[in-house]
Amino acid sequence: MIGKVVAFDGTTMLISAQYDNTLEYIRKNITECEIRLDDGRRISADQRKKIYALFRDISLWSGHEPDDVKALLKYEYIARTGAEYFSLSDTDMTTAREFLEFLIEFCISEDIPTKDSLINVTPDISRYIYCCLLHKKCCISGKKAELHHVDAVGMGRNRKDIIHAGYRVMPLSRIYHTEAHTIGQKTFEDKYKVYGIKLTDELCGIWKVKG
Repeated sequence: MIGKVVAFDGTTMLISAQYDNTLEYIRKNITECEIRLDDGRRISADQRKKIYALFRDISLWSGHEPDDVKALLKYEYIARTGAEYFSLSDTDMTTAREFLEFLIEFCISEDIPTKDSLINVTPDISRYIYCCLLHKKCCISGKKAELHHVDAVGMGRNRKDIIHAGYRVMPLSRIYHTEAHTIGQKTFEDKYKVYGIKLTDELCGIWKVKG
């Protein structure tokens, strides 16, 4: 749904909705939403560069021409999010950021090799690591991952019995998992610019640990 902010008193925001099927929202009894504010800034050169680099990576993986990949994924993004059609020549910075995140998550879910590490491309490290956890991919190498606990489970405790929800973790391949334990968590995080995020019940189910 697209809308326009008509009033804001510091706590409550009044939005005039611009949507053709308001009855659908009433029927579904939707009570929560995510708000993105357009501050008028246009897509940056860096955002555009990263987006087109991913188009090339996906093109090489799929065998489709980059322009076809661009068109297909733009329409897929619009279909999934309900966003309006946009042009990468002059779209707003927020749409560019969300579309870039969409492309990154597409590459993770489809196991698409990329020229540059996705951790260097993402504008949101937490969201990126969460997506890597969803698909059990190492957040540094993109390879098959093991669950690395940032918050120590504790000596003598059975990992199968404890409640893992709320523990900070990160998905790491065997090589990086070993390195994290060898050089220490702080040094590892400073070296690779990553950090642990808390396990949710959804992630616990994926990793088959108690939530």
